[in-house]
Amino acid sequence: MPEDKFVLLTGSSSKLGIHIAELLAKKNYNILLHYFKSKEETISLSEKLKSKFKKQKFLPVYIDLSKVNSKTKLRNLIPIKASMIGVINNASLYLKDTKNNFKFDDYQKNINIHFRNPLALISIIFENHKVNNSDYFAINITDDNLDIDNYYSYSKTKSMLSKYCTEALITNFKNIRIIEFKPKKILPAKDSLKNITSFKQEFIKLLK
Repeated sequence: MPEDKFVLLTGSSSKLGIHIAELLAKKNYNILLHYFKSKEETISLSEKLKSKFKKQKFLPVYIDLSKVNSKTKLRNLIPIKASMIGVINNASLYLKDTKNNFKFDDYQKNINIHFRNPLALISIIFENHKVNNSDYFAINITDDNLDIDNYYSYSKTKSMLSKYCTEALITNFKNIRIIEFKPKKILPAKDSLKNITSFKQEFIKLLK
């Protein structure tokens, strides 16, 4: 892969993010490792990947996805020499609430993290595709269960992203793949190792 071609992975140092980063690296991708609060963990992940995959690049990138970010602002936060050919929208906010007691500010953060900013990042993919007509992709991590009563804001806003993926699936985008991935509960679990292995096996199929 050319040195300036990158995949942006949001929530890169999360439990699933670390596994996704390793799978991307094994597929020879350069990765933009997004973080918000987990700067040290993300830098550590970057160094670990660099030591193992010496011919690839792994760049930590700070973005606050809980705020409304314009496409221009998001593009400006990406290193100048890094061209996004893919985005994996993995970042999540998982706070307990119900339809009877949710806080508006928390709901807005959920919308920004789970819907608005993922679509803004995907729009950059479409923009880059107009300049360079090669293969591009967006993988959106939603949830196997999108009707969780005690996580109202999470469920409702992840459902918005899921609906977008369904609509995109029936639209023929030339050389752009829009994919929804719904992992089952991975951690904590009675057999976490088995669940992680299954997750990796399923996710790797999505990568070319």
